[in-house]
Amino acid sequence: MRISFLASFYSFVLIFLFGCDNQTSSHNKAQLDHIIKPSSNNSQSKIPAAKVNEPAIVLGLLATHCKTNETAYINAKMQKVMRNPSKDKAYTLEPTENVLSVCLAKDGSALSYRFGRIDDIGLEKKASIDAPFGSYYRQVGRVGESILFFNNGPYHYYIINSGGMGSGVSVNVFKDQALIAELFSGNEPYNDFIVATDLQLPKNLVKELQPFNQQMQ
Repeated sequence: MRISFLASFYSFVLIFLFGCDNQTSSHNKAQLDHIIKPSSNNSQSKIPAAKVNEPAIVLGLLATHCKTNETAYINAKMQKVMRNPSKDKAYTLEPTENVLSVCLAKDGSALSYRFGRIDDIGLEKKASIDAPFGSYYRQVGRVGESILFFNNGPYHYYIINSGGMGSGVSVNVFKDQALIAELFSGNEPYNDFIVATDLQLPKNLVKELQPFNQQMQ
């Protein structure tokens, strides 16, 4: 009688303990599954990847003329610089649809300047071993300027990447010695411009040279 009672008592205790453990484990596992596994609604609501060639800024990324087999050295949306629009202002910026891209082939065989609207390039110029782009650095006050330049007939193009106390990408166009156009990206990196400062340009395509125009020296 006493043995039978003890056996029943121990059975009750074991069932109680292991039954609670199993229920707790199952409950905890269900909670973990809910946290680890994304719900079907979340998987449906993922933000689509930004398209590279959209003319507008998408998620802080800039549109580009560079191709899939190229690396972008510079991407910048360009605005016209209007000098002395009034007595109170030294300049204003007039937005355009133009994008500037300087693109390096991933195998280092080509360097291209492209300017214009997306899918409508107004000017493309390629550096070659026989006609490399020029490279020049100058300090203007507290602003350091790394300048990439080339000529296209009587026209001289200067792509200026400002650093130090300056920020932004400019394009100055001269016809002979006369400045005929100024463009500027704006000052905000990743929204107005992107420069791959750690990208090494091939020395056979870019030579350190003195700029043709005195204003750029």
